[in-house]
Amino acid sequence: MGKIVWFIGILFTLVGLGMLVIGGWTLGTTLKYRRDGQTAEGSVVDFETSESTSTSNGRRTTKTMYAPVFEFRDPSGSTQRIVSSSSSSSRGYDIGEKVPVRFLPSKPGDARIDSFMGNWFAPLITGGLGTLFFGIGIGAIVSAITKARNRKWLKKNGMRVQARYTGTIYDESLKVNNKSPWRLTAQWQHPVTGDMHSFQSDAIWYDPSQIVQQETVDVLVNADNPKVYEIDIGFLPKSA
Repeated sequence: MGKIVWFIGILFTLVGLGMLVIGGWTLGTTLKYRRDGQTAEGSVVDFETSESTSTSNGRRTTKTMYAPVFEFRDPSGSTQRIVSSSSSSSRGYDIGEKVPVRFLPSKPGDARIDSFMGNWFAPLITGGLGTLFFGIGIGAIVSAITKARNRKWLKKNGMRVQARYTGTIYDESLKVNNKSPWRLTAQWQHPVTGDMHSFQSDAIWYDPSQIVQQETVDVLVNADNPKVYEIDIGFLPKSA
């Protein structure tokens, strides 16, 4: 399980960093257009279509995406015909509709429709997703480091107790290759405080309910902080 968390953490962190770099680049480009660009009036002359496929709850759906094609005259009098880099599931414009255009004098062929979507959609999406992925990745890495430190401490200093085995749960909050793990659950009453504590094991990638026959399981606990614990699942086979 620790290796999976490390892999997820590193993967998400790298993806997040990549998207943040792209987001920074698109933001810099937009600011350059805002600072150095010129404006002109253009018109929508066509739409370029593409298919976008997504999967949700096992269902695959396909949407038609529309990217407006617009034309305008640059300062030299040449007509520039450009496919917008932004597309959506609705047309958003009518054929012949006038639109504001912004372009760099040195690159009129890279003009964009001067709108919120045209200017800020790419930086917001890549920056937002990059921040999300990076945060998830760092969180997973910190979790893996904390887990490893706690495990090391428990092996050296933890109190081994017999906790009452209460069953198994199927943890759908975690998915790897569309599979979720099972976890053993147990309860233990602190002999000093009298407080009841509930425990869950690390992930088990098969259903262990038919294997566990005993009424108790061993748990290593930090007696001063029972939230730090580890159920000993070493008696289970590696796979079933």
